Amino acid sequence: MKVTKYEHACLDIREADGRLIVDPGGWTSQLPDYAGVTAVVITHVHADHLDESKVLKIVEQNPNVPIFCTQQVADKLSENFATTIPDVDTEYKAGPFTLEFFGGLHAQILEDWPQDQNFGVLVSNSLYYPGDSLTPCTKPHRVTATPSVAPWLKTSEAAAFIKQDTARIVFPTHNNIVNENGEGLLNRILGGVAEQAGKEYRTLKPGESLEV
Repeated sequence: MKVTKYEHACLDIREADGRLIVDPGGWTSQLPDYAGVTAVVITHVHADHLDESKVLKIVEQNPNVPIFCTQQVADKLSENFATTIPDVDTEYKAGPFTLEFFGGLHAQILEDWPQDQNFGVLVSNSLYYPGDSLTPCTKPHRVTATPSVAPWLKTSEAAAFIKQDTARIVFPTHNNIVNENGEGLLNRILGGVAEQAGKEYRTLKPGESLEV
């Protein structure tokens, strides 16, 4: 399975003849192409994870492509899209991919703000991505895409998430919110935490990939 990271929190995952797009948001530049998409996962409704124009391009080139998302996302998208609101801890099949979902709520941003819906997703029992949350994955997996910076996140919380996670490889996401200096500092801190925990910390620039 090949995982390509684009700006902020968008992942382009390829396995066999399948292609899974995760969180095509507004802080992500246009994808290199929109063809051959087997499924889409949108973890939550926030604009940095959901750009309706990108979803429309995917659907135009891949009619009836299944979109796994929260109810809030489904309510925002056209009713003509093939949305599925998954049940937690239930395995779904999309082409060569298996998908399993965890959690249900976005991390708390402010005490008096309501928490939006959010799913973490485990892809083919190999890659876990929690969306905008620190919901742990209860199944073994090899790689975790870890939020590294956010209005709802402290660095100590990201570090604790990395240490408790079972994956041996970690790469940061949700990182188009700071400049190069800030990102470098965070990577030094979280990379050190990962190393102490016996994990490999991989930084991926937009368009770079890793094999899972």
